[in-house]
Amino acid sequence: MHVEAPQQILLLLIILFPLGGAIINGLLGRYMAKGLVTLVGVGSVALSFALAVVSFVELYGLRHESETATLVYHFYEWFSLKLPSGNVVAVNVRFVMDSLSGVMTLIVTGVGGLIHLYSIGYMGDDEGYPRFMSFLNLFMASMLILVLGSSMPVMFVGWEGVGLCSYLLIGFWFENRDYAAAGRKAFVVNRIGDFGVLIGMFILVGVAGSFEFADINSAAMAGEFRPDFPVWLLGVAPSLATVACVFLFLGCTGKSAQIPLYIWLPDAMAGPTPVSALIHAATMVTAGVYLCCRLSPLFITSDVAMSIIAVTGTLTALLAASIAVVQREMKKILAYSTVSQLGFMFAAVGVGAFAAGFFHVFTHAFFKACLFLGAGSVMHAVHAHGDADIFKLGGLRKALPITRLTFLASCLAIAGFPLTSGFFSKDEILLGAAAQIFRPDDMLMTSVGWFTLIGLTLAAVMTAFYMFRLYFLTFTGEYRSADQSGDHPYDAHPHESPPAMTIPLVVLAVGALTVGFLGLPHVVPIIGTHLSDYSWWGHWMEASVAGQPVPEQMYIVNLASGLAFGAMAIGISAAWVLYRNKSTDALAEKMPARLYQLAFDKWRVDELYAATIVNPIKNVAVVAGRADMTFVDAVMTKLPSFNVREAGRILARLQNGVVHVYGAVVVVGVVAVLAWFWTPHSRIEAAFEGTRVELTTPQGLGYEYRWDANSDGEFETQWKGTPGTTFEYGHDDMRGIAVFLKNTHSGIEHRIDVTDEWMPLPIESVVPAEFLSPRDTGFEVRIDGEFLLFRKAHARTKLSGMKEIRLPMGKSGRLGPARVSSRPLVEATLEVRNAFGNTRRATKEIALPFGFEAPTHASLTRPAHEVVR
Repeated sequence: MHVEAPQQILLLLIILFPLGGAIINGLLGRYMAKGLVTLVGVGSVALSFALAVVSFVELYGLRHESETATLVYHFYEWFSLKLPSGNVVAVNVRFVMDSLSGVMTLIVTGVGGLIHLYSIGYMGDDEGYPRFMSFLNLFMASMLILVLGSSMPVMFVGWEGVGLCSYLLIGFWFENRDYAAAGRKAFVVNRIGDFGVLIGMFILVGVAGSFEFADINSAAMAGEFRPDFPVWLLGVAPSLATVACVFLFLGCTGKSAQIPLYIWLPDAMAGPTPVSALIHAATMVTAGVYLCCRLSPLFITSDVAMSIIAVTGTLTALLAASIAVVQREMKKILAYSTVSQLGFMFAAVGVGAFAAGFFHVFTHAFFKACLFLGAGSVMHAVHAHGDADIFKLGGLRKALPITRLTFLASCLAIAGFPLTSGFFSKDEILLGAAAQIFRPDDMLMTSVGWFTLIGLTLAAVMTAFYMFRLYFLTFTGEYRSADQSGDHPYDAHPHESPPAMTIPLVVLAVGALTVGFLGLPHVVPIIGTHLSDYSWWGHWMEASVAGQPVPEQMYIVNLASGLAFGAMAIGISAAWVLYRNKSTDALAEKMPARLYQLAFDKWRVDELYAATIVNPIKNVAVVAGRADMTFVDAVMTKLPSFNVREAGRILARLQNGVVHVYGAVVVVGVVAVLAWFWTPHSRIEAAFEGTRVELTTPQGLGYEYRWDANSDGEFETQWKGTPGTTFEYGHDDMRGIAVFLKNTHSGIEHRIDVTDEWMPLPIESVVPAEFLSPRDTGFEVRIDGEFLLFRKAHARTKLSGMKEIRLPMGKSGRLGPARVSSRPLVEATLEVRNAFGNTRRATKEIALPFGFEAPTHASLTRPAHEVVR
């Protein structure tokens, strides 16, 4: 049900307020007081959050009337697109709030607003503060367009907008070349993924006939994406749904940092800490998961695409977690943690647990934003710029009590400690993976279920371990920079952050501990109590998100819950034993040195990409640059300019003021003009209409023409001033036959003049040899009266029993992807006479585009179609 209430304009205002804040601070911020910049930057997002709450409350009330209630605001028609089928698709700027986008809007504006508030204390002293606030506001506006857009093109505007803003924010301190390079890396990698989104988008509109998400999902549920894709890929014919979903997922791997395009996200730590929190927690990196959930009815129709997503998400969760366990910097650990948690979300999507995956997006927004802002609070306290080495910290529980408690709450949540938010969302993901194991009708998804369940359990163990390794090394033991010894120690007297930074931490920590109760499990482990009537999240999401049924068999529930609890307990216990009140890296001491170094070097994936992709492209660019300098700049630019300059210099010598030299030049010019007019000029052109040929030549001043159309020595026309004639050719006018080979796909054509002697038929001249079969090659051809004779090269002759193939002139046949046809050749002669009585004769060979009527006995020859393989 689409509700048309006046309040729907709030959907537009939710976007316009941060967009207006970005414009004001971007254009006028440098001239405004800091307080006014803060009011515009933070106030615009606060207003946007307030309007989002109002709209969500209205939507919540409408859900009592209809389960599919939505708020819709149609702004204007953007443009229209004509499809190859002839249908015209209108692309409207329309914003929609339903159960999915409503929650996402609250996450973006709520958590984003807290990050804006935190930025007042963290970035207030930076000279680029107005620019920073402008970029943050623009990021918020772009993310809201992505979330609220009702169609793929509108969503894609926001999708590209957050990509641009991530480039601006990650490279905010662009004076540092490494930071600028990190922003550039994020921008380039995301553009690779965006190519996949574009391809997927056009597949969707080609099938569904619409860019609207609702129409695409309706077409998916109607089975319109189940037919095979018209092009085979890797020897198989995937469905349209599979191809579209795989391309869309390619875009998601870029935006949401999955294998193979995850490499940009850890480098995004180059930006200020609020940027890390904004990008890594609730906004940009979750856009890929949101897109999959938005198109969940489409994704769920392709088991192949779902399997690819589940396996990729699981591998990403494992890879990123294995890197995080050995890192030394706070933000770098949290960055790889984000990559790993995004892997959990995509694994949930891949096993059909879309609601569980999006629930983890919701809970992750609170505890990961709190963790990043907590890391920023630590860095602010010890005056660490860029990032903080945890082995220079320790003992901060006394100096930073609020930061420590909020950080601990978020560590418990991400580890899945019972009754925290991460406990509920992570259990639901593992339950979705466990459910796939017991699908008896699908071996593919059963295998994927086992792989996902085991892989995510191992990743959950590492998550609990590296988060509490981070917590213990930062807040327990003794402060290792207190005596100012060691390499570049931090401030000896750390202090708690100001209220502008601690208040958002407290709010986010409370959310990290409590919001999980919105998604109570359907079945409580062990005791089997059903809570489905109390699970607000499941009921709220079912109108917008498809998915597999939630299993209620106790052995499945207990398996998932047992693995989740065991992973949490093992990870926290290991970190407690190895790192609580410790100052050394116990893991480095216990692991093999080479393995530890390899994991610390991020498995050297960046080096692999550099060797196989980046450096070859750079080398090609260097060659292209040198070619540009030597060929384009020198030959194409400098040489013509040299010629013009020298010609000008020579001509300038003629302008010497000597009259008899000018007279000589005039005489030479007059002689040249007279020489041109003394001799007539002509060329023959032919046009065809049916079997008649129109022969023409350009009109000349004072010229007369006569035509010998068949070049038999007798002119069919007398001298006359009109330059054209018509003629109808017959058998007696033929001078030969030309065979034409044409590629039916590319249109490439090759002509062969044949005689009565056998000569090869080079099909390879129009079709690459690798596309030809042995039956298509090895032919020879010759003329036999009014026919073409074909035979295999070195084949037996007619006398020894091998029949040759005859093709009447004017007919055509196929040899694989090549078409064979013959054309009669004739000659036309034109004689031209000018006013001086001088004549010139021109002759042209013409290949007629039609054949002559075959003799009666042609019916006794082998049919022409026998040429076709």
